Amino acid sequence: MKKLSRLKGFTVGISLVLISQGAPCIEADNIQSAYDAMQQKLTEYRDAVCIQTDLNAVTLKRDAYFKAKQAYEKLRQAGNQGVDNVKQAASQIRQAAAPATSSDKPDTQTLTTAAGIDRAVQKAVSGAKVSEKDLDISFKETNDNSLELQTGETFWQSVTRDLQGAKKSITIQMFGMEADKTGWEFARLLAEKAKQGVEVVLVADRSGARMAGLKNLTSKTEEEKLFDFYRQNGVKVVLYDRISKATSVGQKLDFFHFDHRKKFIIDGQIGYVGGYTLQQESREKKHDMMVRCQGSVVNQMQTGLLLSYLYNGGKLQDKDAAAIRERFFPKPAVKGTSNARITYNIPRGVHDVHDDYKKQIDAAKNYLYIINPYITNNDLIDRLAAAAKRGVDVRIVHPASAENPLNDANTRFHFDKLRKAGVKIYLYEGEKGLGKVHAKGLIADDQFASIGSCNMDTMALRHNYESNVASKNPEFVKKVKKDLFEKDFTVSKLYEPPKSLWERIKIKVKGGASELLDRWD
Repeated sequence: MKKLSRLKGFTVGISLVLISQGAPCIEADNIQSAYDAMQQKLTEYRDAVCIQTDLNAVTLKRDAYFKAKQAYEKLRQAGNQGVDNVKQAASQIRQAAAPATSSDKPDTQTLTTAAGIDRAVQKAVSGAKVSEKDLDISFKETNDNSLELQTGETFWQSVTRDLQGAKKSITIQMFGMEADKTGWEFARLLAEKAKQGVEVVLVADRSGARMAGLKNLTSKTEEEKLFDFYRQNGVKVVLYDRISKATSVGQKLDFFHFDHRKKFIIDGQIGYVGGYTLQQESREKKHDMMVRCQGSVVNQMQTGLLLSYLYNGGKLQDKDAAAIRERFFPKPAVKGTSNARITYNIPRGVHDVHDDYKKQIDAAKNYLYIINPYITNNDLIDRLAAAAKRGVDVRIVHPASAENPLNDANTRFHFDKLRKAGVKIYLYEGEKGLGKVHAKGLIADDQFASIGSCNMDTMALRHNYESNVASKNPEFVKKVKKDLFEKDFTVSKLYEPPKSLWERIKIKVKGGASELLDRWD
């Protein structure tokens, strides 16, 4: 099956035909957006099959997808037959994109911070089962926050101090964990806080915590000993994996999802969100970042984290609503003036991080700076190229030394296209020449920043649990621009295509092959 993203190039071409022949711009805009409509219909159809709702619902999703697909085919034919037919096809695409019945409408509502807290507290008090739908949260913006970008030892020292000062609760959501120096350092710290009466909760991805390998079946690994230590010392641990949570055959077959989020929350007052993991390599070798948050956005972080903990079988110490609110959701002691909200990607649910990426790339007028080790999604690649072609200063910071060779090959496969469009690609070497970029962030026009765990590959954009903090505060964006990007540009080199024919062939072959690994791109 050809990738859907291939069709976008066709729609762009048709848009240009419309414009050149004097068709109204609104028709071109409608056709340009048809790619997103078709992709969404396919996603809804696939998810309905995996979730195995009633047969009628699956049929409706299937028919909606086929309708959108047929509209594309008519658009393809209309391109050779004149503007009138193109307009007619565009009208059919609009009809296909619109929800035909109420069952096609998204169930997700944008919640206030207070409504999110109510959902988490109600589930904790009642003991009712937390479903995937309960995790499907989109939050409204808040404007009482304090945001501080932290990198390197600044972060590690800061989070250690905050954890040591915890009085009531510590909640952590973590993907990467190992039984190394850093892993044990934090395990001992958290165990000590649990002994002091602090309620310590840890939500870990089973694969990211090295608890799902073949060696786990044959012997007791060092990571298993680490988690035994956590449990024996009062830390409440749950592990997420898709297969054990699946309730249908379709879900069990659709197992390739991870909880990739990284968050620390202390006493419900201070929150960290970003990319650092509890691994020695993350501390010593990775170029990464976290945002230290205070204000209402911390309550949003806590809502998602506690619901994930309950979803994975966790129990809280208190059953009283007032006690839970006091321990995990106190009113912010420090209020700032920064705009912020927590954005999530939830498998089969909201994809607010993904939506932000698309919206900001398409809307950028002056500049767009991105740091990310995995930029392989063809739709985002097309959008970045289009932004550069319309005159936006698009710059990407990418690792000079790859963390993941396959993803790196896939990203570099797209470099020529981006470069020809005018995108500047900076290969980060770092002050020590390490180049191990793990940070994920985007800023645009001094008006928007999104920083967190979300890569720009299809796995992260559509299939993982991800979380970023998004802010429209100009001062915060300018701070990120100055303290992160402008520094990174000075310790990076501009990408130039390899001169060797053999090296260029390897990029084409390896990169093209690795395209197959970027799911439903």
